[in-house]
Amino acid sequence: MQDAGAYIHRAQVLIDHSRFADAENELKRAIQIEPDNDYILSLMAKCRMEFKDYAKATELIQSAISRAPEEDYYYYLLAFMSYQQDKNTLALQNLKKAVTLNPYAEPYFGLWAMVLIEERQFKEALEKADEGLALDPEDLTCLNARATALNKLRRTEDAVITMQNALEKDPENQYTHVNVGFNLLEKGKHREATMHFREALRLDPTMDSARSGLKEALKSRVAPYRWLLQYNYWITNKSRQARWAIPIALLIAVRIFDSASSAAGSQWKIVGGVVIGLYLLFVATSWIINPLANFFLLFDKDGKYAITSNERWNAITFTVAIGSGLIICLASLFPGGFNNPNEGLLAAGLIIMSVSIPLGHMRFPWALKGSNFLQIYSMLLVCLSIIAAAVSVFIEGELGVMGAVYFVAFAAFMWVHAFSRR
Repeated sequence: MQDAGAYIHRAQVLIDHSRFADAENELKRAIQIEPDNDYILSLMAKCRMEFKDYAKATELIQSAISRAPEEDYYYYLLAFMSYQQDKNTLALQNLKKAVTLNPYAEPYFGLWAMVLIEERQFKEALEKADEGLALDPEDLTCLNARATALNKLRRTEDAVITMQNALEKDPENQYTHVNVGFNLLEKGKHREATMHFREALRLDPTMDSARSGLKEALKSRVAPYRWLLQYNYWITNKSRQARWAIPIALLIAVRIFDSASSAAGSQWKIVGGVVIGLYLLFVATSWIINPLANFFLLFDKDGKYAITSNERWNAITFTVAIGSGLIICLASLFPGGFNNPNEGLLAAGLIIMSVSIPLGHMRFPWALKGSNFLQIYSMLLVCLSIIAAAVSVFIEGELGVMGAVYFVAFAAFMWVHAFSRR
């Protein structure tokens, strides 16, 4: 009878070289020989995780646990899968089981700290990272988690020391470079962050998080994008309730200030108008800056490879809509000028310009299957904009009704999209 050990050994070597499909073939041969081998099942689960087949991976690792319920590492794998799927509560439950069975495994504390960072429990994350480092001062996951937690807690000097320590331990670790890059990006140091993301991609050209970080760092060259990114980091570090409350509170505060300044006299009324103008500029910039920055990346030697196909289409369609809408608005001024514009053309231009926002944020290519409510709503809004623009130009007298329908639908889209991101 053949020995499963040889197949397991080959599978482990293949996994170490990221050849997961080949490793699965070896493991399938091994499991036929030893169908109750929990270790084989755990390796098969790891392979399925790499293909993001979390349902099958979970089934396999649970089968392994049923055969070896005292094996702490299997609970760690289950926790890691939950973490990758943003199921942080489940991840914490499995990590507690793993640590209960083996309180001396530092990677468990590293993952625990990372999950707590996702939950914005930064002090607790720092404690878990320190617990792991007490077991192994060189554990990179714990070092990276500690640096991130310190950064979130505004302990910048300690964070820098920890990041430098992590790089000294393993300067060829792509995950450490990505972690350092994002920490620097959060501090507004986009040039330094770019170098670390590039180094991570040199070490692993397929690393999605490094590509995403490089993209953000390159877009941060545009000052308004950089400022909004800092605001986004700031608000992301707040609780879920605060992320909902802050924009609403800001809107209410601006409205109250505007009303109070109007009642206080002409000079204060001007100040109120300036505040309203700045607020509207902030809101407009937050909507248009991302696809606009992506458009500039299309002409950057690194940026054009960093953005995805979807982002490329977002950038192109956004720019085309803005440009064509602006041209139509300018055309409406001839021959009547500002005092007597062609109302149909002017309305069409404004409609086309406004639809640049859903075009700049929706998914491409279009498909009904697998689309969520917001995506379907966005597609319908684009179709409605074409009809409304055509009606405003070619059917005299129908502009009011059709324009009202479109702009109500557009306003609803703005609110739904804004709060779906909280």
